[in-house]
Amino acid sequence: MPRTITVPVEMTADRFRAFARFDAFRHQKRWRRPLVFAVVMVALACLCFFRAGQQHGAVILGVLLAVVGLGLPAAYVGGFLHSVNQQVKQMGLTRPRTAYRVELGPDGITVHVPGRQQKAADTTAAWANVWGVYRTAGAFYLYVRADLAYILPEDQVRGGADALWALCTRMLPPAKCHDCR
Repeated sequence: MPRTITVPVEMTADRFRAFARFDAFRHQKRWRRPLVFAVVMVALACLCFFRAGQQHGAVILGVLLAVVGLGLPAAYVGGFLHSVNQQVKQMGLTRPRTAYRVELGPDGITVHVPGRQQKAADTTAAWANVWGVYRTAGAFYLYVRADLAYILPEDQVRGGADALWALCTRMLPPAKCHDCR
């Protein structure tokens, strides 16, 4: 096994979109509040429908509650996906581009950003400070902090994806390694 694994990351729009969905809905669990809102509103709508024959306007109120309860969460998700598409355009990902190079070794992780003064642009993290790593179908999401992650596409890992996963599971405690495939 190589001592250091290098991942030169070429970012594409699809990879960024997949990461954005993962980060928002799985890592940050931002699906919970819209779901709770929808459940509460639909439950209230059902109560109104049960009162349809006994209370004037109950059906109209039930329909209104159901539309709002389902419509607002749908608008939330649609707005999120639209903002991700806007970010793709702003970052110039309509065509693949080199984003960064990540080197993972026994001493830690170093991220090199091309086009900047080499040493000033490098980011370094010790394994003890890494927040976690998620292995998904096609990519690794390496969180050096809870709010900062690097996307490591499996097909761009020099040495192979299994070697990278073996390094991560050896250097990090099991609670920080998440296999989501």
